[in-house]
Amino acid sequence: MKSIITDESWRPTTALNQPLPPSIAQVHSFKNSKAAFMLLLNDGHRNHYTLGTQFSIPDDLETPMYRVVFETELPLTTNFVEYYLGKDDVAYADKLLSEASHTYPGNQWAPIYVEIPVNQMVKTGNYPVKIKIYQSSLTGAEVLVAEKEVQIMVADFALTPEPTKDFHLDVWQQPSNLARTFHVPMWGDQHFALIDEMAEKLAQIGQKTVTVIAGEIPWKGWFNYIVKDYPANLYEYSMVQVSKDSTGKLKCDFTILDRYLASFAKRGIDQEIEIFGLLGVWKPPFFPQVTIKDYPENLVVRYLDETTETMQFIDNVADLTNYVKALCDHLKDLQVWEKVRLIADEPKQAQLKEFKDALSALKQMVPDLKVKVAFDKEPILNELAPLVDTLATSFYCTSQFGSQLQASHPGEVQYYICNYPDHPNTFLHSPLLETRLQGTLTAFLPVNGLLRWAFNCWPSNAREDIRYNTSSLPIGDNCLVYPGENGHLLLSLRYKQLERAIEDFSLIKSAKATDEKRTTAILEHFLEETAPQKWMEDSHCAAPKLFRQTTNDFKQMRDELVAVINNDV
Repeated sequence: MKSIITDESWRPTTALNQPLPPSIAQVHSFKNSKAAFMLLLNDGHRNHYTLGTQFSIPDDLETPMYRVVFETELPLTTNFVEYYLGKDDVAYADKLLSEASHTYPGNQWAPIYVEIPVNQMVKTGNYPVKIKIYQSSLTGAEVLVAEKEVQIMVADFALTPEPTKDFHLDVWQQPSNLARTFHVPMWGDQHFALIDEMAEKLAQIGQKTVTVIAGEIPWKGWFNYIVKDYPANLYEYSMVQVSKDSTGKLKCDFTILDRYLASFAKRGIDQEIEIFGLLGVWKPPFFPQVTIKDYPENLVVRYLDETTETMQFIDNVADLTNYVKALCDHLKDLQVWEKVRLIADEPKQAQLKEFKDALSALKQMVPDLKVKVAFDKEPILNELAPLVDTLATSFYCTSQFGSQLQASHPGEVQYYICNYPDHPNTFLHSPLLETRLQGTLTAFLPVNGLLRWAFNCWPSNAREDIRYNTSSLPIGDNCLVYPGENGHLLLSLRYKQLERAIEDFSLIKSAKATDEKRTTAILEHFLEETAPQKWMEDSHCAAPKLFRQTTNDFKQMRDELVAVINNDV
């Protein structure tokens, strides 16, 4: 049995040309952090693996059985990692499984992700983790076939107790998809148990923004009615229940919205509230449109007519105005209004006049309304930026115009990654360190945060396959977590590296507060190219030789940052 202990950022794949991972004997950790590594097992045959004292028999009784035991005085969690098919028909390990047994074919590493929380009370020093691998049969005694050891080296340094506090992360949530994927009634108690779980996992990585859907199907399902390469139902539905009484008066029930906001606020996510569905809604081809007479946009607000007992759609400006005002007044009553942004996702050139007219109409309804827009094209950014309060700009636009944007919108600029750039990104095929790099880039660029468009935008068969619209969306772009067979959300290796990214950001922030000049020099050395304008070859492709940092590069940067914080020369 071949066994290798390697860095947490090394991702096993089925690529024929993937080199052997570097073997490590030490894992370094700060306090208030986590030590992590990967154990890889393979002997060229299909095997069934178990963890701890778990007894598990494979489906095929002829499949060899191995049991893996970890021994250490520190608390420890272990997860088998499941593969997903990605780019070029290569499978990539990514999903952290919850079960304690798993079968892997002979052409894959059996990866076990190991994580050890290191709190403030852990003493500085080295802690061995001993690993024993036993081969077993149904009736015979086990045989020890391999032993490994790795040292957890806890440094005499502690991260701030809240490393995510100052990291403004905005990952859009897809709550309707959450209910649909787990086959529970939308907005019921089972759905909100999943929403609570989603909020907890987002809070862990520094999420600051709540996604509110206040108009039906703002993205029109991301073209799922046209794109049929893989089955998907991606429609997102409003959190506000609307009705019209016998006098023609609109009534709004905000119970669902309030419960959603409360779920996130309970976990510390309440710094920004984004309202989707009332501005810049998508108009894809062949999709039936709801027309509102004398209004520039085809908004979709559904309501129950109590007189006819039928569901209808708002089709006049007076009703739309009443709805928008009622929503905004409710958010003011909740005393969260200063955090609210009506958001539009990548307005199109052909819809600029429509967008401006719609924004003007909304401002007449609610003069103190604030707006956030995600921009992917330079001409549209130049045209609309003066009308917008908060900017979320593509990696390309940010790298090219970040300083000007920060000057015009101080403290209100975020950059985002989506189906581009080609690197650094968080796709399934992206090296994991590209995910980790996002924390350093957020600290280096003149921005106040990072936006990612999808936390759980899963296609129909996401438990086995996350491919959808692969001609436009690189695999993995549509999610950071997975739906589990156990009824819960399962994390990914990419999620874990984003967690590391936020730690890096926190270290950089602390170092800047001590010595900004010295910290800037460290970042410039780490990034190699210090002029963001040179990072991209075009709007989609980064310079080929950039953003290829190694594990050792990250370790060196961290050590240097700690030296700054400790005032070491």
